[in-house]
Amino acid sequence: MNIAEAERRTGLSRANIRFYEKEGLLTPTRGENGYRDYTEDNVQTLRKIMLLRRLRLSVPDIRAIESGEKALPEAAAGQLDVLQGDIRESEQAYAMCRAICEDRAEWNGLDVDRYQSIVLPADDPREKDRIPPAGCPWRRFFARNVDAGLYGLLWSMLSQWVFRINPDHFMSNLAWTLACGYVSWLLTFVFEPVLLHYWGTTPGKWIFGLSVRDEDGEKLSIRTAYARLWGVFGYGSCYALPFFEWYCNYKCYRACKEEELPWDLENGCSIIVREREVSWYRVALYLLVLVLRAAAGYGIDLYAKLPPNRGELTLAEYVENCNDCLKYNQGTAPYVRPDGSWNKDLDIMGGSYTGFSLGDSAVSDVTVETDADGYVQSVTVVSDSQNGSCGYQERMTVYYAFAAAYAKWSWLYAAHMRDDIIDDGWEYDAPDTKNVKEAHLDGLDFRYEYEFSGASRDNAVDGKPMPYHSVLTIEKE
Repeated sequence: MNIAEAERRTGLSRANIRFYEKEGLLTPTRGENGYRDYTEDNVQTLRKIMLLRRLRLSVPDIRAIESGEKALPEAAAGQLDVLQGDIRESEQAYAMCRAICEDRAEWNGLDVDRYQSIVLPADDPREKDRIPPAGCPWRRFFARNVDAGLYGLLWSMLSQWVFRINPDHFMSNLAWTLACGYVSWLLTFVFEPVLLHYWGTTPGKWIFGLSVRDEDGEKLSIRTAYARLWGVFGYGSCYALPFFEWYCNYKCYRACKEEELPWDLENGCSIIVREREVSWYRVALYLLVLVLRAAAGYGIDLYAKLPPNRGELTLAEYVENCNDCLKYNQGTAPYVRPDGSWNKDLDIMGGSYTGFSLGDSAVSDVTVETDADGYVQSVTVVSDSQNGSCGYQERMTVYYAFAAAYAKWSWLYAAHMRDDIIDDGWEYDAPDTKNVKEAHLDGLDFRYEYEFSGASRDNAVDGKPMPYHSVLTIEKE
């Protein structure tokens, strides 16, 4: 039978049963699934323990009786004196209550000396037969938050660097958010049991001075660590279901203050706390981890937007960079031809404007020149439009495919300079004026010329023609 059936048969709580197991008064077997299997003999042992504890016999005395080191009649005889003392205390308490009633004693003027020798009877000792809880619910919560964040960073690297999934496309997608949460849990199941088995703790628990040990004070076996984690996932997080997970977290917060949590009780584990009060340096370390985690997330996202080929580029590598950039940022099919020109015939979303210069009113021509060794020497983007469509997507793609790839150690600066170089700023207030931007970065020369003819804010609002012409040239020195 499982522990729930043992609870029902004996009337003891799970915490009581686990306490008696830890004290060595009974040893249930374990099934193939790793869970305890209680026999009829175990139930009868628990009932005997209950009886003797009601007689105020101590746990060490019961252990001695069970092992044969002490005879039960001898122990019972010794307990008679203890119980006689309890009877006297009860009689004194009874007499005190009766005297107070007869004297009609009041708080003001209560004669303490008259009653100070009266002692109340002791509490039921079985209430003390519990494994003391580790408590510290907030430390345990934040520790798991740290671990989940680290696993989330690992998933970000896999999804963005390996599978080329752009999270910006799913920012408001609930299904994607749930999927990421379950992937994080999957990674937790991969790493946490191994960490608990070999290290005895996890990064989050280590920060807050926590570790997990079995009932013998040893590190957990892999099987026990998995069983414990499954309890955390099921009972503690309600299988990561939205809203229900918060409710389970609240229940665990309340229970954590009174006794060990079910996944620890079930698997013979306990949280070991190095210090009862959180030291300031642990809080500082936790805050530092949060900052580093945010910085790492930003770096992962920024690095994912870089092209796959870096340094000197052949034409094929340049084209691969362009199409990778378009796929990651726009989710489109290959859009750049092998010769580096733009495939304007590709129908995207029925020809609607999606950041590309599509349709008869907007045309962008991209020209790629290579040197004698076959490496890309320069790229030129010429955009003409009658409706203000600026060819921004083409310029951004070319910039990342060529400039960000060629920029050596300053790729972060290259990403930062992008908008300064290729954004036209929509000069509504200065139409018919040619604007020129020039820059130099890591051996590349940038020149961007653009001009709006008759552009105005009213034209933009009313949809009137706004002729536009721009030329972007990126060239190696």
